[in-house]
Amino acid sequence: MKKILIKTLIVSVVVLLFPFTLTMLYSQRNHEDAIETMDFTIYYEVNGSKDKLSFDEYLIGVVAANMPAGYQTEALKAQAVIARTYALYNIALLTDEDKAKKNFTTSELGLSYISLSSLEQFWGSEDYTTYFTKLENAVYGTKDQVIVYNNDLILPVFFDTGSGFTRNASEAWGVDIPYLVSVPSKQDVTSTNYLKIDEFEISDLIPLLENYYSDIKLTEKKFFEEVSVDTRDSAGYVTKIDLGGQTVSGEEFAKVLGLPSNHFYIESYEDKVRIICNGAGHGVGLSQYGANAMAEEDDSNYETILEYYYTGASITDIAKAD
Repeated sequence: MKKILIKTLIVSVVVLLFPFTLTMLYSQRNHEDAIETMDFTIYYEVNGSKDKLSFDEYLIGVVAANMPAGYQTEALKAQAVIARTYALYNIALLTDEDKAKKNFTTSELGLSYISLSSLEQFWGSEDYTTYFTKLENAVYGTKDQVIVYNNDLILPVFFDTGSGFTRNASEAWGVDIPYLVSVPSKQDVTSTNYLKIDEFEISDLIPLLENYYSDIKLTEKKFFEEVSVDTRDSAGYVTKIDLGGQTVSGEEFAKVLGLPSNHFYIESYEDKVRIICNGAGHGVGLSQYGANAMAEEDDSNYETILEYYYTGASITDIAKAD
């Protein structure tokens, strides 16, 4: 039962939104297990067709789907190593459930994927050759490299833009993961995705919240007494919010309102509800914007970037592991 829960929670992760429930179970995967599963095939299924992919083709499509191709090469290399580690982590996890399993679909491996045949349309003809070459270099330039912690493949979660600090997994998800601890990511404050301000009419916001939370009762007159932040974590992300006599998670509240992160503030402004939101994504692990800023401003290479955001982790060559 525990393995089924782990597979459900981790393999289905969508890391740029809200990928984990607060009861997430954590499982380390030894990279030797992953080596044993290197005899596998990945398929991309779309419109009833099933296309076989090489592992490198899959990784190029994953990097394309998850990081802007205009980012610095070293940031793209960091993303390529993340994609490889993430895939092998989940392949090993799925193989634990079914020892004979050799075939995997892109959807099973947990990260968004764009088919290589769609990339020219995705990027536009003018940028296609430049971007594709950058991603090829990122994948082949890091070939066979993965991220490990104490000889175990890590679960390399990432997000778009932080609030100035990344978060502790222990505070965000209630699971102590030693390589997912808070570190400064100050460059994030210069991102166009750092600040988002939304304003709602109270009369519009109450039915929206009551429709989702059927047991609550809110009033316009006492709205700011009935809706208030209860607790934040050490990085400022809302973990709990009081809502009409109930306590709900900050992640869920943000999702209901379509906020880019759960690092937000609620205030009254001209008889409206103003919500000021910082960052985009869950805030745990690697900040993609921060990684790009490290590459651009500090000339950091991808190893330095990865070892900074995944505390205590290191890069190893899986092909030399045996």
